[in-house]
Amino acid sequence: MNKLYTAAKHRVDRLKRQLKHQDIRTRLLVLVLTAGILSFLTLSSLSFYTMSVLKDGMDELGDRVGTAGAQFAEELMTENFRSKLGELAQSHADFINHETQLIRQNVRIMSRLMTEIASNPDQWQPVKILDPRFDPVGNFEPYVIYSPENYANGTPPENLPPEILREIGIAANIREYIKPLSKTFGNYMSAFYIGSKNGWLISINVIPQNPGDLPFSHEEIYQYDCRKRPWYTSAINAKGPVFSEIYSTFEGMNVQLIGCSAPYYDRNGFAGVVGVDLANIDVYSALEESIVGKSGINFVLNQKGEVIFSTNREGSISFDPEGGHDLRDSNEETLSQAATKMVNGETGTELVLVDGKEYFLAFAPMKAIGWSFGTLVLRRDISDAAETGRNYFLAQVKLFDSHLQGEFFLITFAALVLWLWLLNIFYSASKEVSRRFVKPINELSDDVREIASGNLNKKLEVHTGDEIEVLADDFNQMTGELKRYTEDLTKVTAEKERIATELDVATEIQRGMLPKNFPTRDDFEILATMTPAKEVGGDFYDFYMLDATHVAITVADVSGKGIPAALFMVIAKTILNNFAVSKHNTDGLAEVVEASNEKLCANNDAMMFVTAFVGVLDLQTGEFTFVNAGHNPPVLYHAAENRCEFMNVKKNFVLGPMDGIPFAEQKISLNAGDLLFVYTDGVTEALNVRDEEYLPDRLIAFMNSTDCRADLQTLLKRIRADVAEHVGEAEQSDDITLFALRFKGSRRDEI
Repeated sequence: MNKLYTAAKHRVDRLKRQLKHQDIRTRLLVLVLTAGILSFLTLSSLSFYTMSVLKDGMDELGDRVGTAGAQFAEELMTENFRSKLGELAQSHADFINHETQLIRQNVRIMSRLMTEIASNPDQWQPVKILDPRFDPVGNFEPYVIYSPENYANGTPPENLPPEILREIGIAANIREYIKPLSKTFGNYMSAFYIGSKNGWLISINVIPQNPGDLPFSHEEIYQYDCRKRPWYTSAINAKGPVFSEIYSTFEGMNVQLIGCSAPYYDRNGFAGVVGVDLANIDVYSALEESIVGKSGINFVLNQKGEVIFSTNREGSISFDPEGGHDLRDSNEETLSQAATKMVNGETGTELVLVDGKEYFLAFAPMKAIGWSFGTLVLRRDISDAAETGRNYFLAQVKLFDSHLQGEFFLITFAALVLWLWLLNIFYSASKEVSRRFVKPINELSDDVREIASGNLNKKLEVHTGDEIEVLADDFNQMTGELKRYTEDLTKVTAEKERIATELDVATEIQRGMLPKNFPTRDDFEILATMTPAKEVGGDFYDFYMLDATHVAITVADVSGKGIPAALFMVIAKTILNNFAVSKHNTDGLAEVVEASNEKLCANNDAMMFVTAFVGVLDLQTGEFTFVNAGHNPPVLYHAAENRCEFMNVKKNFVLGPMDGIPFAEQKISLNAGDLLFVYTDGVTEALNVRDEEYLPDRLIAFMNSTDCRADLQTLLKRIRADVAEHVGEAEQSDDITLFALRFKGSRRDEI
């Protein structure tokens, strides 16, 4: 190293002595080389000094870094496990929540079906049903049980009052509907049943892996009164499906059940209760399959803070069939606080003390039923895994320490060889570049100064064949472009003013094509707005009377934006209007849309398309016929129930790109006060500054939270304001159309 330093110093001294006799090219070359050599020598000395310091302190530093890193790894693994445990609890809660939602939906379907049957007894023929007193009954076979007040032991059902027998025979028609439902629960011990206010019970039982007849006790056949069961009493005054507390079933099965039930009605009001029971042993099986670790515990907490399901058979977290205790009253404070959060429907991960042991508890709510799912894992199990990671980290630090010194020397030697090679290349290249660099720069500087003074006709004459010549050519091109820009600026400004004027005219024309006069009538009312994303847009709406008792509506969205979309909008609006007026009364709405699609496909070389929702409302009956051509599902407001839901629309193809496409029409019945809200995707896909969409979920939630009985102008203003609140300061990304139709007339009451 000393010899290298001495030789380099001698070379630098020699170059310094020659500087006063050299030109700027040589001076530049010497300056670059001197700076490079001195920098290299300084860095080399610093590197060797640093290596010496690292060698002395590596052992101590390695211990400190290893200990700190291992501690961090342990904490990171623990925190990561807590996060994953929370995600696992949420997924199990969502699974059980989904299953209870399925049960709730099945009960809702059974309630509607039984209400339909009980409200229209003249439309059904009595059917025979099995009687377990006399007939063998197997899985998925419906049977009837009579209450003790209907007969004495052994009395044949023929002696019952005729009206009771007929009621049972009519109600037995539901077996054709609930039998398929029961087969979806074929892997679970369950029951589907209908209990009448008159005391009789129709049921279908499912006991998996039981190919023979179902067992019935004397109590189940002769002393069972459905009206005294928890599932019946909890549903009498309910507005929809409700879950009852866990209760014991008949002697023959010796298990606990949880039931979901709902009332059904006849022409006179409340008629009975329908429901579904599910055995808790099947819930236990699902919980045990998802236990984390050998000592993990899964459990479910109800709204009273009681454990209603648990994989633990004893201790604080266990199910007591005689009546559980409220975990919020536990003497262990951490467990009590966590139970309070679970009952309140919160989500989280806590460190709790259970029966003298520390556990990590992750919990998540099951919002559909009001329960909370919890999973417990011993803290010791997590600590063991974290300790393994800590030891591995320490071993890697020691391995790194052993290789660091050798790698450092190798890198230093390679850097030295590379720098010497580069120094030789720099010297040769700098010598040539310096020679050619100085003269053309001075010439270029003088010419550019003249151009800067305002002489745009000046041409630079530089022929160096390198970047300086390119720069001179760029200056020549720039002066020419500046002259052309000055000349074209006036023309461009005038052209922009002309285009702006034409766009204003196009905007006014489009606004004029959309209906602005909304009728005020006793049988219906309509209101609509359209806000384009640009000066003109592709959304449109239309309404018109087909005759004295039928009003037609259209809401559509043309692909794209601007002038092309506006032109295609005019064509689509005109074609749909013409075919609706000429073909509806003779061919029907589906044929109107099919004919419009054929017309739009003709000469559609640009392959533009339009999504459309077309409907016709019968103002006498409230029947609404509609065809949905690839459009967003509208929102239907039920005035009698004061709730909103998305309409169930069939997935028809869009209009315009393909001919020969069939379209299916659908029908619904509107009651007085019902409202239909149709919109374009500019509403649900409205973006805020974070590129987050408004989404259908927010739309239906907002409409269920606002007063849909308000006048249409107020309602549309509220919806538009909620979309604007979501968008904030973001630019409108698509055309926004809002269309509301309220039916004021009346029709026959639903059966």
